[in-house]
Amino acid sequence: MKPRIDNLDREIFECLREDARMHSSEIARRLGNITARAVRNRLDRLVKEGFIAITAGAVSERLGFPISADIYIDVEPGKIEQVAQSLKNLDEVFYVALTTGDTDISASVVAVSMGALQDFISKKMHTIPGVTKTKTYVLTKILKQSCDWAFPERLPKV
Repeated sequence: MKPRIDNLDREIFECLREDARMHSSEIARRLGNITARAVRNRLDRLVKEGFIAITAGAVSERLGFPISADIYIDVEPGKIEQVAQSLKNLDEVFYVALTTGDTDISASVVAVSMGALQDFISKKMHTIPGVTKTKTYVLTKILKQSCDWAFPERLPKV
């Protein structure tokens, strides 16, 4: 079934990207060709059908975590899911994914300092049963976050 996203859905979404707290009545006023009730109905459908998620995210730098890093983790065979679950429970970790290729798991983390990042890697990550190797890349400048991603111009056929 092809995703049901039209230009009006895109315009509503763009309003929310500008201000995630924008009221339906303000979106309707800006777009001019839709009522606030219709905006709410479309938003409800987009959320219910899983096209968008309404979430709040913490700004790590403002909370005292200026260091961000991507860590690629190699794991003993048969322990990937277990290690990933352990990583999810660590406060410093804000993203965990299973991967293909040269590594088993990708994790994104924050830290208060380079020393704290080193402690996290050596005292927390490397003590998780099954972790065999990590490769860490400190992020010097983040240009685009997942919350900045929008509907692509062309959606794939599904």
